[in-house]
Amino acid sequence: MVDGAAPPAPSVPAAPRRGRPPRTSQAELVTAAMTVIGRDGVGAATTRKIADEAGVPLGTVHYWFKDKAGLLDAVVRELLRRIETVTEALALSDETDYREALLATFRSIAEDDLGTQLGTYELTVLAVRTPGMRELAARQYQLYRATARHVVELALADSDLDPATVATLGELVAVTFDGMVLAWLADPDGADPEGVLAMLAHLLQLARTSGGPAA
Repeated sequence: MVDGAAPPAPSVPAAPRRGRPPRTSQAELVTAAMTVIGRDGVGAATTRKIADEAGVPLGTVHYWFKDKAGLLDAVVRELLRRIETVTEALALSDETDYREALLATFRSIAEDDLGTQLGTYELTVLAVRTPGMRELAARQYQLYRATARHVVELALADSDLDPATVATLGELVAVTFDGMVLAWLADPDGADPEGVLAMLAHLLQLARTSGGPAA
C-alpha cells in the first residue's frame, strides 16, 4: 500500500522579524507579487513595485521576507498549492477519472492569468542565471516533484507499487505538465494537451493494474 502522506516542504519563507506586525499579511504580499509578475514579468517585480501594488511601505515587505528570493519562493509555493488543490482529485479509481482529473488540472492552469504562468518559467530562467538564486530554481522543481508524487500516491493508494516506482511516476507527471504547459503557452493552436493527458492517464492506469514496469 502506498503511503498518501502530504509531501514534505523543502523550505519555508523567512520568519517575520520582531516588532509590531504590519497590517498587511504575507498572503497579501504574495498576491501582490503574483499580480506584478503577471503584468510586468519577473524581472520587473522589484520589492518596491510589489510594495506599491500592495499599497504598503517597502519596509513591510522586508518585515515578512528576508529578500526578494524569499518572496518569490512563497509565490511558487502558492501557485503549487492552488494546483495541488485541483490535482488531489486524482485519487480516483478508473482511467476515465484519471483523464478527467488531469484535464481539470490543466484547465485550472489554462484559466489562470497567463502572465503569471509565463512568470513561473521566467522565474526558473532568472534563478538559474543569477548567482545566489540557483537554489530557488532547485526548490521550485523539488516542489513540483513533491506535489506530483503526492498526487500519484493518492491516485495509486490501493496499488502495491514500491516507493521508487511511485517517485518515478510522480516525476513523469511533473515533467509532462511542465513541458506541456510551456508548449501550450508558446503554441496554443499546435499543442495537444488532451491527447497528451489521455496518454498520461493511460500510463497511470497501466501502472496501477500491472504493478509497474518491473512487474
